[in-house]
Amino acid sequence: MAFLDLPNEVVLLVVTHLEYAYETNALCCTSRRLRELLNPVLYKHSLTQQNGGFTLEWAAINGLVSTTRLILEAGAPPDALGGMEQAFALAAIHGHSEIIGLLYEHGVDPCTTEKDRKHHLDEPHDLDCEEGHPLSMAAAHGHVSVVSLLLEYGVPVDLHTATREKRTALHLAAEKGHLDVLRVLVDAGSQIDAQDYVGTTPLHFAVHEGHLEAVQFLLACGADPNMPTTSGSTALCMAPRSGNIDVVRCLLDHEAMTNPCCPAGGNPLWQLAQAAERGYDDIVDLLLTRFDYIQLCAEPYQQSILLCVAALTGRTALLSDLLSEHNYNSNMGVSDEYMSLPCKCLCSTPASALTWAAERNQAAAIDILMSHGASLTTPSNEKSVPLLHAIRNGHKEATAALLAHGINPNAPPGKALFSAIPHPSIFSLLLSHGADPTIPVPCSNLLADILTSGNADTLRILLDHPRGTSMVTDPIIKGPMISLTRPEEVPLIRLAIQGGEEVLRLLLDRNLLAPPEHLQDRTASQYLILAAQHGKVSLMALLLDMGFDVHAGDNAGALVNAAAKAQGDPDGLLDFLLENGCSVHDTDYVGHPALFLAAKEKDETAMRRLLRRGADPLVGRWGETVLPVVVGNGLFDAVRDILGVLDERQVGSKEVEGVLKRAEERALKGGCGVRDHHGVLVPRGSFFNNVKALRRFYWLRKYPVCT
Repeated sequence: MAFLDLPNEVVLLVVTHLEYAYETNALCCTSRRLRELLNPVLYKHSLTQQNGGFTLEWAAINGLVSTTRLILEAGAPPDALGGMEQAFALAAIHGHSEIIGLLYEHGVDPCTTEKDRKHHLDEPHDLDCEEGHPLSMAAAHGHVSVVSLLLEYGVPVDLHTATREKRTALHLAAEKGHLDVLRVLVDAGSQIDAQDYVGTTPLHFAVHEGHLEAVQFLLACGADPNMPTTSGSTALCMAPRSGNIDVVRCLLDHEAMTNPCCPAGGNPLWQLAQAAERGYDDIVDLLLTRFDYIQLCAEPYQQSILLCVAALTGRTALLSDLLSEHNYNSNMGVSDEYMSLPCKCLCSTPASALTWAAERNQAAAIDILMSHGASLTTPSNEKSVPLLHAIRNGHKEATAALLAHGINPNAPPGKALFSAIPHPSIFSLLLSHGADPTIPVPCSNLLADILTSGNADTLRILLDHPRGTSMVTDPIIKGPMISLTRPEEVPLIRLAIQGGEEVLRLLLDRNLLAPPEHLQDRTASQYLILAAQHGKVSLMALLLDMGFDVHAGDNAGALVNAAAKAQGDPDGLLDFLLENGCSVHDTDYVGHPALFLAAKEKDETAMRRLLRRGADPLVGRWGETVLPVVVGNGLFDAVRDILGVLDERQVGSKEVEGVLKRAEERALKGGCGVRDHHGVLVPRGSFFNNVKALRRFYWLRKYPVCT
């Protein structure tokens, strides 16, 4: 008898033995009769999971009105929680007005701030995201219809979020620039200058994010452009950070002032400094035309800020005027209390105008400052050296200007040359101005750093220096670490391999390195794996020509795995190794195949490369195979790939039954604190999906579908 011919009572009895709801749902989808019969069973089963919260939240997210109605009729509380927010909040976030109405009819309080969670779904890992209520969530996501509906239900237009931020829906709509929502909220009477717990207004949010239309609307509605936060910041303080000159101009046209005083007493220069640091020259020009900063700057710290702004933006006329006509001191420094340093800097304070000019490659500004007595030696409390700023940013012009004015390239010892390794032309310039490559530096070695950088041009410049070849020793001696008393010795060939093919060939061509005659197998294996990480066939070919054996140390499996996950050209390198003695079935020195190693490292891309080349997912070590490993790590795509390979190779059910059982056990135990290879927590849903995939594969192998 066919299953569809069974009496309803028998079908219902069979369904009671199904463990998961998706299995019941699969039957529902097979025929109209089974759908009508089993749909109530499915919804009743859903009530056993968080009172139907999972079904309710899924319906709210996807806007499924009928599903919402059915689960509510089945007895689910309208405020049931699954694994996320309340369904009411989720419907607000995703803009589903009908579901909002349906849940409201079933008794949900639209004003609740209980059980609501983070409204920034696009920032799920941001622990600082504030919590909200349905109105604020709808406003933040720009859903005008939901905002209007919630206001009709009596939600106070300025209801604060439940957390300490105490923001209104107007704050959140302004932050996202949702102009239509702003209009609805303002028409409903929202307080235009409402302040949160730190005094931030909706205008502040709109300005900070650069939303010009929102800024214009709020100002037209009477927002105060000069209202300060608790720390003293005004809208004009925040505007330069967005880089939107139209927002800055709009505020100025609405009489935004540099007063009241800005953070840390930095008025009247906070806005100018912010724009200058971020490279917004058009905003700097606009502010300089609107305000007479020279007249406003009466205090020494204000003058130092203005001097640094002129230096870092390369405004030579202003810089010369400040130094010549207004007698500014060229050695004034700026504390980051008033002007935070760029992220590339060394967190050094104070920073002189000369340092800022070097940081931004303003060679003309350097010349002007030096002609007015700027000191090349920095105060003892300033770790920042102008020369290092120029070098680290690759600014050859600024470096040349500083060297021309006599700055010492050996102070502090060795730092300049080390910083110039990525920039060969600057490295050469330093050597030509007396930089000494042989100066010892604690815990470091200049040649070692050049080798490992892979910069063959810099290495060639060093070797061409009169004292360059004398620095080449084998092993390389590096200064001892602080915790060690003996220097570290590193084989020259190891550093050369780490640097790559060009570095290795350069040393070989100059007879500064010879192929090793006697090398321990484990060491040779490590060098091959190190070379494989580059993903270059030519480098691996060079090592094999030098006499390296791919099976050294009985570790070919690790070498194949390294090639499969390499940068560069992993496919080309993998094929080269397989053509030169390696096998996709090779193991490491403890017996793990390459595919198993990739699975342990959660590298699905490497696994896919190995599977395409015939790696056997049923081969493992000590009874453990690849499939249970990837299942336990929550790697759904890898599970799908492996099952697809097993299906293509027509592996029988008896061959995989034990493996599938162990894999399912791992999946059912998984989900607690497991992270992928990026360090992100694996959702529990991935483990559930793995169980589904394993069971589906097993039953299809056990009872093949006739075609």
